[in-house]
Amino acid sequence: MKCLRPLWLLLLFAQFSPAQSTSTKPSEAYDYARRPLTEWEAAIYEHKQPVTLLAPENLVWQRLRTLCPSFTVDSVNGAELFWLAKLCEQDAPKALLVVQRYLAGSELTHAPDARFIMAMLQMRTTGNWEASWETIRTILREDPIQPVAGQIDSVIDQEAGANPKKALEWSKERYSLLLDRSENEKPGITPVAPSYVLGAGSDLVHRYYMAGETGSAVKVLDELNSFPGSHPDETADWGARVLHWANLEMHPAPAIPAVKKLRGNFSSDLIRPGRVELISFFFLGCSPCMRELPHLDALQKRYGEKKLLVTDVTSYKVNLYTTGSDHSIIDAALEKALLEGAPSIGIVITSDETLASYGVKAFPEVAVVDKLGRLRYIGIDANVEEDDPLGHLIRELINE
Repeated sequence: MKCLRPLWLLLLFAQFSPAQSTSTKPSEAYDYARRPLTEWEAAIYEHKQPVTLLAPENLVWQRLRTLCPSFTVDSVNGAELFWLAKLCEQDAPKALLVVQRYLAGSELTHAPDARFIMAMLQMRTTGNWEASWETIRTILREDPIQPVAGQIDSVIDQEAGANPKKALEWSKERYSLLLDRSENEKPGITPVAPSYVLGAGSDLVHRYYMAGETGSAVKVLDELNSFPGSHPDETADWGARVLHWANLEMHPAPAIPAVKKLRGNFSSDLIRPGRVELISFFFLGCSPCMRELPHLDALQKRYGEKKLLVTDVTSYKVNLYTTGSDHSIIDAALEKALLEGAPSIGIVITSDETLASYGVKAFPEVAVVDKLGRLRYIGIDANVEEDDPLGHLIRELINE
């Protein structure tokens, strides 16, 4: 007599099988490979229970690795070459050949993204971003910036971990190139929106402060503060946010009074001179916020509360659409989320006015405060491992 597997086991096996795709095109295979992560993020966003507590990134990488050999370089053309490069990013030599062939063609809808993939692959094959900077320089001079602005931020951040001086040079060059494109129209080249100039300039201000070049930071900040007057409509949203952050840096951090403290080692006001503090602004429907919780928890354990206090900060209003208006339900949901993902860190519910004082308009947002109560970083970088730029900054501030 045959032993039949239980139906639930068969379903579970099917759900996590590494590659069950009948895709005939790389674009379809890439969509299939990434689907578990897409569905996980959608569940978190909709405040539903995802299939797994942690994002299924390993499953996605496994599927990509399995599906890449299904397509040869010569078997596809046009836009499918771009998707094949994305599908095969773990096979750097193959992906680099594919993306170079794509960029040599005439169908260049994905050219900015493809050029950045090429820069990343050049880094992986040489071991440093220096070999990729010429490709990134081309992007900064010629391509639409919106699709890759955040990725270029990451490149400069990663370089800062190993070579802060070089990262400062690249930040200067990026600001200069984008400023030139915003002020001088060039045939065939998309003008740069002032918001991206403000983003690049704000990053440069931060790096000047980090290098101890306060005079240079103030000079660039003065330039940036003139932008809203000359571009009021184009700097009212994201541009205004990053400019606000740049003006907060190296000044006393705005107070964070607690409307309610669910967990944490502090009195009525969160900011207390004498220790370094990391504040993560979040809400329950934010999938990146949920994903960073275990890393924040590990950071708190690494240094202890005497040296560093890590706190998640939110408001009742920003959680309304995921949990309803009952404060007790919001409290319970917050407690549950942090108990599962970050039991070592505190939770503060503050006012919407406090969030506005930090320029919080999207999530997650992270602020780092030094022992003197000054804001030393504010932005969206939540990578806090010791070799990450933010982790390095935290360690330096603790050791001051």
